[in-house]
Amino acid sequence: MRVLPDQTGIAKTFDYLVPEAWVGRVQVGSRVRIALGPRRVGAWVTEVDVDPPAGVTLKPLAKLSGHGPSAELIELARWAQWRWAAKTPVPFLRTASPERNVDGLPARPDRTHPAAAVADPVVGPLLADALSGGPTVLRLPPTADLAAVAQGAASLGDALVICPSHRMARHLAVRLRRAGLAVALHPDEWARAAAGGCTVIGTRAAAWAPVPDLAAVVVLDEHDEVHQEERSPTWHARDVVVERARRRGVPCVLTSPMPTLEALRFARLVRADRATERAGWPAAVVVDRTEEPPGRNALFSPQLVDVVRSGARVLCVLNQKGRAALLGCAGCGEIVRCDACHAAVAKPGDELICRRCGTTRPVICATCGSIDLKVIRMGVNRVVEDLEALSGERVVAVTAETPAAEVDSARLYVGTEA
Repeated sequence: MRVLPDQTGIAKTFDYLVPEAWVGRVQVGSRVRIALGPRRVGAWVTEVDVDPPAGVTLKPLAKLSGHGPSAELIELARWAQWRWAAKTPVPFLRTASPERNVDGLPARPDRTHPAAAVADPVVGPLLADALSGGPTVLRLPPTADLAAVAQGAASLGDALVICPSHRMARHLAVRLRRAGLAVALHPDEWARAAAGGCTVIGTRAAAWAPVPDLAAVVVLDEHDEVHQEERSPTWHARDVVVERARRRGVPCVLTSPMPTLEALRFARLVRADRATERAGWPAAVVVDRTEEPPGRNALFSPQLVDVVRSGARVLCVLNQKGRAALLGCAGCGEIVRCDACHAAVAKPGDELICRRCGTTRPVICATCGSIDLKVIRMGVNRVVEDLEALSGERVVAVTAETPAAEVDSARLYVGTEA
């Protein structure tokens, strides 16, 4: 038996002897442990029934750890090694292996019950063409229901769906399960995916997930850069699944509202008519307030006030935290600046402070003596306060620590670009 050690610095394979107790259990892709010099290291079985060189006595395998990537994925890893100029296929095989040892696989689920259809007026008319075969770029507007694409692929058999985020993967898995489909969420349900009979959903690493009877592949938001591995080798999930689908001869659908040039280069474009696409994009209105005199204009434009009062969901994106980033005099309209260095000052408390040199002074305009100062450029905290006063509703300041339940329950949001 030939194995490849789980060591990035070793590209050579080695032959070992299978103990009698493991005959029939060890197969291509099995994870084992071997004695390699003075150490015991993990390895993958790459070939079976290998004849050792004459006069060589083989060492036995030290341990049978469990299931690993299939022979198909091992060959795909060798292709990826060539594609991204990796020294060994080890990084790809690590991604294709379960996070924990898997001794046995669960029973294959029953797929005899048809799933309820996911109706979407945009996706529905395009699915048949997109799933007709070969790699396809399905250009959809942002409002399209991507679950309809995933379910359309699952109707062909065991599908593999790649999502840009864990949150989207979990949400999609819940929706498809409610529709009556058997789903395995990668990597937590690796064993269930390896058993077959279900749709496998996950993020970038799911491109290497086990799908024994692969029938279709879908990559959601193909344009998202998270589909590419940041560490070397910098493999891309899109390229991996396109090659995987090509080898299996199954359709591969890449969805995106703005497909990348790389995807359009090797895939056929399927899209809705122009009117349908435009209807799925939000309208962009540019409000130019540069001509308004500083210090005398309202904090919010009339257009924003109308949207907030209309009851629609509103997201305000700022590039400044805190309360106020720039102050102006309500009397003369002058920008309030530091007396020492002439930089703009802030008002974090009861006095003005220069963020450049730290000079403080009373809250008063140095030009006209007015104490009525207005916020010209505000921070997140100030916008939250003013929006709550304007709308009479709770406004959520979105940060990395904001719970998802709190975000989903609100109508008004404020946060920075990050």
